[in-house]
Amino acid sequence: MRPPPRTPRWRSALASLGARNPRSARAWASIALLATSVTCIGSTWSATGELHWPELVATGSLVALSAALLLLPVVVTAPLVVLAPLSGSATVLWLDLVTRDAGVTGRAFFTVPVIWAASQLRTGGAVVVTAATIAADAVVAGVLLPRQEAVTTSAYTATLLVLVTATLARGAWKQDRLVEQLRRQARTDPLTGLVTRRVLDAATEQVAAAGSPAALVVIDIDRFKCVNDTHGHLGGDAALAHVAGLIAQHCREHDVVARMGGDELAVLMPDCPPAVAVERAERFVQAVREAPLVLPGGRRVPLSISAGLAAVPQDARAARDLYASADSALYAAKRAGRDRLARA
Repeated sequence: MRPPPRTPRWRSALASLGARNPRSARAWASIALLATSVTCIGSTWSATGELHWPELVATGSLVALSAALLLLPVVVTAPLVVLAPLSGSATVLWLDLVTRDAGVTGRAFFTVPVIWAASQLRTGGAVVVTAATIAADAVVAGVLLPRQEAVTTSAYTATLLVLVTATLARGAWKQDRLVEQLRRQARTDPLTGLVTRRVLDAATEQVAAAGSPAALVVIDIDRFKCVNDTHGHLGGDAALAHVAGLIAQHCREHDVVARMGGDELAVLMPDCPPAVAVERAERFVQAVREAPLVLPGGRRVPLSISAGLAAVPQDARAARDLYASADSALYAAKRAGRDRLARA
């Protein structure tokens, strides 16, 4: 398919602050924000015996942010999730100053938003939250402790928070990399390097729904069983990879070339009028006919393919009907003697 347009830099920067799993993260962030608002009210009341408008405004803001994360679409809330741990750090800062607690019991809570951010957010978000939390801890220490003690304890806390973030973020990065590798393997056929049927199905659904001129070509290697029987399964694998490479060479960048299974291949040609699609599919047949497979021993194995072509919207308007029409044309090509293209 045609590559997606380049994302603006500011959008990329904003996305780097978002959650690795937006749907899960926003639910937990909403719960954490509600718990933080209750803690803020309760701790302030216990420490001072009264509530003033700053506490009420801060609590109302946390509740409003929690509601927004739950009610707005995931695509909108993904970059906003970073506000949850930032709010947590700000709340710990506020409570430590209100209760004048600069000891371990008060400042230890600064690790909570950092741990959450490092495990749930992308690298950019984790770095921002860690930096903000280190700054908040420095404010608490600077206001409530003697200068020398404030510098020392702030340095210890900053080192601890950086190590926590680095350890958890590295683990999350490795996990994301492994997941992406598994997804890539699920999208790509290991023998031919073509995409899998799942990718083709998704692209075909998209093309059929758009209704713009497009074509699907379904391809079989002629007498593939004889190739396997004569040259073994390694020879058959080589033949399949050889044909796949020839077809891919004659495709455009945004065409979808897939292995359907066994020796069956398919090419989806978006934005391609039927007459042009027929010419290009004929070139597939000709290219395979003119380029025999050369085995490691130097033996040349002539190959040919049969192909069936169906077009949108002339032959079908739904993806399933497009497959059926192309498949029927493929069998017509086989009945007509193979090594040819048939049109639905």
